[in-house]
Amino acid sequence: MKDLRDAVSQSDKFRLHPLGFFYLSATTERGLSRRVHVWLDEAARRPNEYHLHSYDIVSWVVAGVLRSELFRFDPDADGADAEFVVSYHGDESISRPTGRRGTLSAAASFETTVGASYWLKAGVIHRVQVKTWPCVTVLRTRERGMPIFVYGVGTEKSPFSRRLATAEEAQRIAEALEKQW
Repeated sequence: MKDLRDAVSQSDKFRLHPLGFFYLSATTERGLSRRVHVWLDEAARRPNEYHLHSYDIVSWVVAGVLRSELFRFDPDADGADAEFVVSYHGDESISRPTGRRGTLSAAASFETTVGASYWLKAGVIHRVQVKTWPCVTVLRTRERGMPIFVYGVGTEKSPFSRRLATAEEAQRIAEALEKQW
């Protein structure tokens, strides 16, 4: 996947992410990868959106506006937020409670608009809220090999099937990407 034109031709290969967007990724060398994320509409929101990645990311907003919020997790047995570890089995994401509870505290927030980018270090708890739909981002990642966690108030539906986009979704993904050139 060299650019958005390549992603358009592969719109039927996008997969649904547990956080409600569609993604296409291509692994390069030495733990590096490229990804395209497409949020089609607000109906795609998913629970337990507070999460961290096992990789560093640089994300460019190609369409739409994103609001990023960064958090700290302060362990507390009586805390409102539960921690879940994420694992993968084929095309499924599986989240299991770690037994840790705590409180998520806001650390920072920022918005990223079309043409701008941001960098996020692996292991930083965050959530992303789309402010303008559809939203398209292009990412480069560098794997750091750390565990993946999600945080929330209850149990997330697990396992989550990272299914391929339906024909209708693939068409909408292609249309959102084609508008960008």
